[in-house]
Amino acid sequence: MRRDPVILEEMSEVSAKTRIGLLFDDGFVNSTLATAELFESFGLRAGFCVLANPAGFAPQFRVGDFGLWNELKSRGHRIHPHGYTHANLAAMSYPDATAELEKCLATFNEKLHGFDASRAIFCFAYNSGTPALCQWLLTRVGAARIGGSGLLSAAQVQSRVWHSRTFGPGDPGADLLDTIAAAQRENPAAVLYVLHGLDGEAWGAIARQNLCRTLELILADSRLEYWNPSP
Repeated sequence: MRRDPVILEEMSEVSAKTRIGLLFDDGFVNSTLATAELFESFGLRAGFCVLANPAGFAPQFRVGDFGLWNELKSRGHRIHPHGYTHANLAAMSYPDATAELEKCLATFNEKLHGFDASRAIFCFAYNSGTPALCQWLLTRVGAARIGGSGLLSAAQVQSRVWHSRTFGPGDPGADLLDTIAAAQRENPAAVLYVLHGLDGEAWGAIARQNLCRTLELILADSRLEYWNPSP
């Protein structure tokens, strides 16, 4: 598998700036469209982590399909795999979990225009990656996302197993700002934070005003730099 090392090398360098990466899980249609438009209003593009087969997932909400993901990709947003279904792979046997991963990546190869696995992050549902599954993935994708503090050293970025922070079921706005404040104090290489819906849609939805406030802070602080995560 081809991997471009340039971005990883850049992020491994000691820098005065901390890159703040946000990823949006699950692909709820209303939230996704509103989030994409909000980022575009700031001159930015977002990263969405979506399911290859969302049938039966969160039936009370509309979940997007590859028609939407291809449209957003054409507008410059990044689309990352979040699983074939929303299964907790860490709770499955290794053969069953890797079979799910195979189906997920095969579907993305088939249906997402220009899908390049070497530039994709596999974003585990529930942030539930295991060392064995991450090892399997890193021969096939650019990076794997698991749970953790979300503050990444240069060595952790280089490892391609990226831990991320999330918050719920309430609004994560205050926790997100607290995480960025920790980054301002500690100056890690990067921060990776997982968000979900917008304005009350589904688990852990962030209010639009809190997301705007976050983006304004990132763009205004010379110690920070917005990062649309990709290996």
